[in-house]
Amino acid sequence: MGWNPLRRSTPEPTTARTESDPAAQDATVEHRFANRKDHPIYISVEPWPECFELEPGETLTLVFRSPDAAINVQFITDRDLVVDPTCLEIDYLIDGQPASDRSWDFKHDRPE
Repeated sequence: MGWNPLRRSTPEPTTARTESDPAAQDATVEHRFANRKDHPIYISVEPWPECFELEPGETLTLVFRSPDAAINVQFITDRDLVVDPTCLEIDYLIDGQPASDRSWDFKHDRPE
């Protein structure tokens, strides 16, 4: 067969990771929420619940210790989001720093 410019190359085969594979055990998934508003926003993580107040310019990162983790996000108002994750092992970071202690620690009165 001659050269064909439209022919796609075949990728190299990969091996699937298993639970006994250390790389699979360390796999994480990150989801980030950045507050680009000029007022605080509130992000609730269910079903625990955790709730974080993000100041303008801050970013909340949810780090899941599962390669298959996913989230469902509901926008309640322009200030309130509810996150429903599929994985329960979560590390919380705000601007790259551990933030578990910021849950339910609000600087502002939360609007009704």
